[in-house]
Amino acid sequence: MKQAVRISILMCGLVGTYVAAAVPQVPAPDGGPILVCPPQQKLQGKCVALPPMMK
Repeated sequence: MKQAVRISILMCGLVGTYVAAAVPQVPAPDGGPILVCPPQQKLQGKCVALPPMMK
């Protein structure tokens, strides 16, 4: 009886892992441009923000 319970728990873990890996990943929302300059220069309009990284 104990062995059957252990086998059931292990099988649920294996099936759950497979199901979790099979679910397609949802892309994360983009955080926008990457700012690469100090705030003081940004206020003066001397910086340019890099575009978001493309995958």
